[in-house]
Amino acid sequence: MNQELWTKIASINSFLSPLREANTQSTISMIDLVELRSRLRDQLEDLKAVITELYSERDAYFVLFPLAAHCDEIVKMLILDAQHLDWPPLQQELYQVADAGDLFYELLDSALSKPDTLPLVYEVYYFCLQDGFCGRYSVNPKRVEDYLHKLQKFIRIQPLTTEPLISAAKKRSYFRIPKYSYYAGSIFLLASVYFLLIFMASTWQPM
Repeated sequence: MNQELWTKIASINSFLSPLREANTQSTISMIDLVELRSRLRDQLEDLKAVITELYSERDAYFVLFPLAAHCDEIVKMLILDAQHLDWPPLQQELYQVADAGDLFYELLDSALSKPDTLPLVYEVYYFCLQDGFCGRYSVNPKRVEDYLHKLQKFIRIQPLTTEPLISAAKKRSYFRIPKYSYYAGSIFLLASVYFLLIFMASTWQPM
């Protein structure tokens, strides 16, 4: 998993957070959709620049299109009042299509059928579906679940290899000197002094 790419993808969701968190249409109407759309578009363009440096144009398309489709669906789903829907679809501007809800799954089927598909593509599709994208299956959530299960088989989850952290108390216990060592040491010291005094007394001669 490419950390830089996923940081940019996560920022797309952060841009949409105010819209998701708005609990009334009046609150939604206060959100500047023009500014929101501009920020999302710029982020998608930045993401495209990063991906095309690493992968092919085809890979970039398969990664970016589902994200654009997901953004369009979220906005249309949350803004119930059409009068406030000042949102030219990103899919139309970036890809000249108006049926992203269908094309999303057509591209996904194509990706699943090709063994050389970039793992990032599977990850992005999984992300979109897990985050709520439905497309043409808005009334058939079972199909969405089926796709999620298929994608899970292709997503590589790297196990953590770090060793368990050792608690501070346990660390201290490794370096703690047992109490009996102090007692034994004290007895040994006293015995040594005692025998030393006896020896000195036996060898001492008055001047």
